[in-house]
Amino acid sequence: MENTLFDKLTEDSVQWRKGGYACADHPLIGEILAFQKEAQEDSPALKFLREPQFAALETYWYVRLKLKTPHIIDLYKHYYSDDKETLFEALGVPLSRDALEFAEIDGVIEKVRSDSDWVKKNRIQALHEAVILDYPSYILALAMGAGKTVLIGAIIATEFAMALRYPKGKFMKNALVFAPGTTIIESLRELSGMPYEKILPPDLHRNFIANLKIEFPSKGKEIQTQRVSSYNLIVTNTEKISLRANRRKNQQKDAFEREEVQANLRLQKIASLPDLGVFSDEAHHTYGNTFEKLKRVRETINYIHAQTPIVAVINTTGTPYYKKQILKEVIVWYGLGEGIADNILKDLNNGIHQYDIAERAEHEVFDDIIREFFNTYGKVSLADGSKAKIAFYFKTQRHLNESRLLIEQAMTRAGESVSQILVNTQTSGSAEVDEFKRLNNPTNQKRVILLIGKGVEGWNCPSLFACALIKEQTTSNNYVLQAATRCLRQVPGNQHSAKIFLDYGNAMILDKELQNNFGTDLDRLSAVDREKETVTLRILKTELPKLEITRTIKRAVRSKAPNGKIKLKKPKAQKVPAILRSILTPDFSGPMEILMPTGDTKELPAGRKTTDCHTAAWKIASRYHVPVMPILKQLNALYPKGELPNNHLYGLFQQVEEQQANYKTIEEKITEVMALIKVKDEAGNDVFEKGDDSTYVHHLRLLKRTYERMKEKGLFAESNEYKDQHDLSFHYTPYNFDSEPERSLFRQILSVLNTNPDEVEAFLFTGGLTDPKKTDFHFEYLGEDKRYHRYFPDFVLVKKTGEFYIIEVKAERDRGDNTVEAKKKSVERLQNIQPDKFKYQIVYTPTATVSAETIKPIIDWID
Repeated sequence: MENTLFDKLTEDSVQWRKGGYACADHPLIGEILAFQKEAQEDSPALKFLREPQFAALETYWYVRLKLKTPHIIDLYKHYYSDDKETLFEALGVPLSRDALEFAEIDGVIEKVRSDSDWVKKNRIQALHEAVILDYPSYILALAMGAGKTVLIGAIIATEFAMALRYPKGKFMKNALVFAPGTTIIESLRELSGMPYEKILPPDLHRNFIANLKIEFPSKGKEIQTQRVSSYNLIVTNTEKISLRANRRKNQQKDAFEREEVQANLRLQKIASLPDLGVFSDEAHHTYGNTFEKLKRVRETINYIHAQTPIVAVINTTGTPYYKKQILKEVIVWYGLGEGIADNILKDLNNGIHQYDIAERAEHEVFDDIIREFFNTYGKVSLADGSKAKIAFYFKTQRHLNESRLLIEQAMTRAGESVSQILVNTQTSGSAEVDEFKRLNNPTNQKRVILLIGKGVEGWNCPSLFACALIKEQTTSNNYVLQAATRCLRQVPGNQHSAKIFLDYGNAMILDKELQNNFGTDLDRLSAVDREKETVTLRILKTELPKLEITRTIKRAVRSKAPNGKIKLKKPKAQKVPAILRSILTPDFSGPMEILMPTGDTKELPAGRKTTDCHTAAWKIASRYHVPVMPILKQLNALYPKGELPNNHLYGLFQQVEEQQANYKTIEEKITEVMALIKVKDEAGNDVFEKGDDSTYVHHLRLLKRTYERMKEKGLFAESNEYKDQHDLSFHYTPYNFDSEPERSLFRQILSVLNTNPDEVEAFLFTGGLTDPKKTDFHFEYLGEDKRYHRYFPDFVLVKKTGEFYIIEVKAERDRGDNTVEAKKKSVERLQNIQPDKFKYQIVYTPTATVSAETIKPIIDWID
């Protein structure tokens, strides 16, 4: 795929970047794109977007502003018009030498547009589809897991920001995002919670959030968006605004016609929105099984454009091919191989397992898969505790049922509980569906997932490390590719490869689909891991001081035993608290709250005014853990009719509480111990591997370019390269610093300790060994995603008295960052309890060298 349109656009976009994103008419775009990078001039790091997302955003705006949003064919003409032969080659038009000599560019384009027989004969349907469009349409092709949803959100945010600054410019003031199914639309809900403040500068972000209105239309309801309004973001699937509902037959005609009218009303309202941009996620669904039958997405877009001109259509997909024909609208390309090389996807280093069922009984295959999975991933979990999982994909219920029995037998033989199995199919009940939705919850114990028609596009399960497709194949477009590669989504800190288990037939299908969609094959995909380097950390010290944190807790205990005999009397009537009902509404316009109170509160009317004595006795007994019969006997005596007023209940509760209370509050001190390194688990098993010399080792697998950068900057610190006169540091070697400031601080503190070691027992770099199975030295903090994450500080100094000093090193640009502040609070909560026991400091530095003034509090503490 050399000399492609997207290659040329990438080259020009990079040159535009080097020129400072010059744009005389709309200079704001330079500010927006520059904001994506960290403030330091020598730092290539991005604040939020990944590199392929940023490159796609950059190319998108180059096409929009520098090239004036051309029709895709005009874009080809811009780059290839100097040479007809090169242009037709890029477009895929097969012309002979003789025909080429007399061919006129516009004449050939018109033939592609109008001569369907010639198009079909020459197999250029993909070009025909690009030519006949009446609006600019582009495809951003990013491999699964590269973050297409975030890219869509970034484009919409920057479009709206540009429209707010330049209201007369041709920028999007509304956005419609299509999803071809319920699974994908669920993944698109990420748009409502995106940290747009990391994409737009503060002043632009405030204006953007103030104007943004997000809606996910519900089935059977008209959308709430106002006609001819602006700054609406509507996320829907095609069925919700279907143009073709009336073409299907339905026996319940009246009900169906009502559905059709609602769909048309929604579509008409969307078509009224000015300056609309349309985003089609998983854009390969735009095409049907044949080009003569376009799917509803394309038809609906055409309808909208006929009512109100569309600014542009942005399609995202990971598979931009149709029957080996690359879709001509592709302006950005980021493939599977690149994703693996860049550590955005898990690698497949020797991880594709192929079985020839003709030579091996199927039960043996399942035995091998289960054994391999649990041997490799049995103890693997993500940072949040989610256990590694495997997904089996089936075509029919019969095959799933037969295979489940074999899988259960295999798990039993492997010593694994079959309760770890979860089935999810189109016929699953609500319990199975709810369990499937909870797979990302760290407490979920399901690890072996059996699927039919689920878990393909749009399914995001970070803890999925393996996929299996055995025996039955499917002819669905790219189904094997989508299913088999679902386990490749990478997660921060993961060092484990993924595995794909296939029978021979499915392996051949996958290989073909890889060639059709990415120009690669299984052999080359498996070899991408060769771009990584393995660094072996050798454990030098297994006995380290343990950090003790003592906390005071309060407990309520009985001051004396109750006398055992409860005496009740008729209480005075008390007002019974009313039950209030509040109305909430979903609000996706902000990054935090989803359910917002509307202010509509209603007091529910009281029900029965009395309670029978049996029920009242049971309530009292269960509430205060007393025998029920003595209470019932007294109540019957007080209320001979067997009913007592509800407004007496609280008085009776108070009487029992006063007689049963007899509690006092005591304070207790508890001590928690954190091991800086753990070489054995609770069962006494080794948690580290053993090297050739029987010492414990830990393997890091780094991208080759990351490894080379760290090596070039001297971030691997071997113990024999540093002067550590009193053996206070290097519990493993080499230390793998993340940054030059970390190395600078380490060097300076170690130098002080070489001359003044008397009080200190250890000075350790703790930010490079971040496996909770191998160290207790981590803290939990609440992230912006409202989930708890583990935080491993960079350094710890431990005194012989048991006092310790925790140190974190950050660039000055990180000061005030929400995540950094959350990590800080997680440590300071304990520091406030025991301020004399330990201290915590974040060392901020604007340069690669930490200043002496910045670390003076640490030096004073040592002295």
